[in-house]
Amino acid sequence: MKHAAKGAALAVALILLSGLSALALAAAAAAVTALALAGYQQAAALAFEAAEAGVAHALIAAKEHPGPDAAGPKPHRVGGTADARFETQTTEVKGDGALPPGFSIGATDHAFQAQHYLILSDGHATRNARVRLEQGFYVVVPHQ
Repeated sequence: MKHAAKGAALAVALILLSGLSALALAAAAAAVTALALAGYQQAAALAFEAAEAGVAHALIAAKEHPGPDAAGPKPHRVGGTADARFETQTTEVKGDGALPPGFSIGATDHAFQAQHYLILSDGHATRNARVRLEQGFYVVVPHQ
């Protein structure tokens, strides 16, 4: 009887050790997966910030010289890394009037005109993360 009890204790110990090993492997796999997801989230955040920097760059350029423009790819240093970049393209939205119907910007229809522009900014980062932002703006000028 004593000999059989020793064998049963060994079997129970081996089963418990196997179960604990399986739990440790599952926890390690979950930690690796969480680390990879955090890396993808960080890359997506870098791409978003690069796209925002592209919009800001295009608005500053439009302030100096309104009109269609393109820039990029330009590096964007964020968080101490140069792994992000942006590209921007500014185009003029054509049409009869850039202002919605019912809106006025002058005393008469021929005093001023609004030029409507659209900025497309693409942010790129590591892990093939990409974000595209669109930003519109108006420039009010004398009627030509």
